[in-house]
Amino acid sequence: TIIDDCYNANPVSMKASIDVLSNAPGRKIAVLGDMGELGAEEKQLHYMVGEHFAGKGIDALYCAGILSQEIAKAVRANSSATEVHHYEDKADLIKDLVKEVQSGDTVLVKASHFMGFPEIVKKLTK
Repeated sequence: TIIDDCYNANPVSMKASIDVLSNAPGRKIAVLGDMGELGAEEKQLHYMVGEHFAGKGIDALYCAGILSQEIAKAVRANSSATEVHHYEDKADLIKDLVKEVQSGDTVLVKASHFMGFPEIVKKLTK
């Protein structure tokens, strides 16, 4: 199952999507990117999303983008149960992700539109 929520992202919608994924069946994989237009607190807000993510029982996190490094950093600091991957390049993320996703997995794809994450959804649904 693919949860395609990659048109708009802000801290509230990101946390809500993470909560939805945490209640989904099967292995849970989150693919998260940068949230835009957050101003001077953008790094802190991304880190807070990662803190919210930790402990939600999500099996793997794949991030791409400069600011999403803060999400990955917070998850690594607060959850040893989640496999965390961060990529500078979306193409590298896609290459690894398509090898990882299996039938029965639930995958959340969430980022601001400028990140171009619909490309990830297309690759997963081929």
